[in-house]
Amino acid sequence: MSSKVNLLGLIQGWKFQEKKGSAFYNLFCQLRQSGNMCDVADFEMPKVLRKAFFLRNLSTSKERWNVKDQLDVGRYRLAGLYARDAVGEIQASYNSVIQIGSSFCIGKSPIIKKNEIPLFSYHDNNFSSYVRSVRPGVVGHNHLRRAFRFEQGVYESLTRVFTMSKTLRKSFIEDFGLPEEKVVYAGFGSPFFRNGAIDKDYSQRNIVFVATHSFEAKGGRELLDAFRRARKVVPGLTLTMIGKDWGVDEPGIKCLGFLDKRNEADLSIYKRSFEEASLFILPSHNEAFGEVFIEAMSYGVPCIGTKTGVMPEIIEGNKAGFVVNPGDSRELTRLIIELIESEDELRKLGQAGFQAVNNEYQWSTVTSRIINAIEPFV
Repeated sequence: MSSKVNLLGLIQGWKFQEKKGSAFYNLFCQLRQSGNMCDVADFEMPKVLRKAFFLRNLSTSKERWNVKDQLDVGRYRLAGLYARDAVGEIQASYNSVIQIGSSFCIGKSPIIKKNEIPLFSYHDNNFSSYVRSVRPGVVGHNHLRRAFRFEQGVYESLTRVFTMSKTLRKSFIEDFGLPEEKVVYAGFGSPFFRNGAIDKDYSQRNIVFVATHSFEAKGGRELLDAFRRARKVVPGLTLTMIGKDWGVDEPGIKCLGFLDKRNEADLSIYKRSFEEASLFILPSHNEAFGEVFIEAMSYGVPCIGTKTGVMPEIIEGNKAGFVVNPGDSRELTRLIIELIESEDELRKLGQAGFQAVNNEYQWSTVTSRIINAIEPFV
């Protein structure tokens, strides 16, 4: 073991996180490989209960229904009970706990209290960042206030809060009033580490888009509109859509559907899509972290996102591409045409993103920051 830190990981829906190869899954794998995590406590709410909570937020507005469900404090409290049970079933010895997210709280767990075990968390989002993407008036003030207070209580029970981005760290300090020393920027690691220089062909004029859900919220409509306009100027332009069969069938567009990164054949197709891409575009209306941008940058692919959430930090902060206003398909069209027709500009942006991944977005860096911050408390 590289240090005295011996973590228990706590997560809701481990199998799902493993299936999509999420950042949370990769973080826990890295911590286990480094010898600093002894086990993972996984829990799921029974499907019948999850469905009951979903139905109790029923609304004629799909948007309101979804937001109320996402911010359901009753579900958070019940999830906390299942989380405490999951921790109670762990036989391994540990001296600290790191949980994913803030939709449950284990601060009152008898085992945690009795052994005075310090609690930590790792985040790609928080209440305030999420609510910024919600239209005013979609849900009532009381509903928002309850969700905020619950989340604030979770943070009060924690020793340190780790964030994927510097943008999110700022939100924890400014929106929740947490002391600066309590919120630690840990970062994110690319799952596709590549040594040395990158030799990439930017002449293929192919755009890649990745989204497994929420086509409209991910900016899929705007991208399609921009692609159609740009293709009239750049006839050889193509678009590869990954993540789900969105039912798009038109010239120049290829839909690959869902690719399971645990499957070698699917993973090979996924990697090849980035190798053959000249540009990655995800004009999302809100992106908690957007780890797929880091995946694209790992292959030297320039990126276009929007001026929301962490995207400006990842993309423009690393000089790896550009961001536009959410919903602005005309500006997106202009950028696509301008970039696709300039291989030199694509190469410059791609190289900058590639270097940023090698210098900053590595899991070894992330785990070192986390372990160093936890060590004084165990």
